Amino acid sequence: MANQILIVDDQSGIRLLLEEILKSDGYQTLSAKTGKQACDLAETNEIDLMIMDYNLPVMHGREVLEKMRERGCKHPVIVITGEAKETVEKDIDHPFVRAVITKPFDIHKLKELVAGELMKSL
Repeated sequence: MANQILIVDDQSGIRLLLEEILKSDGYQTLSAKTGKQACDLAETNEIDLMIMDYNLPVMHGREVLEKMRERGCKHPVIVITGEAKETVEKDIDHPFVRAVITKPFDIHKLKELVAGELMKSL
């Protein structure tokens, strides 16, 4: 069965781009536009990896990470942000955040990160 990746971003263009690229690489995807939707999907689906924007409506990325920790979720997370990388890295205290990348991001680098994280979980 293909790995399932949860894509969380309030910008529909980014969600659609990531869905298309990751599906073309053979992954299954779920997507959410708010932090609350992400938590709901993560609770009801088997997630292998999450790619999440940090500044989300309804529930901020920091809150999503805290909820995931409370629920015992252990899938790796790649955070994407429009903020300075260093600012977000200082704010994040979650053991499963594997990388913080800034927008605009290099899609090839993101694909390498995804593949690398999923290989580690085998």
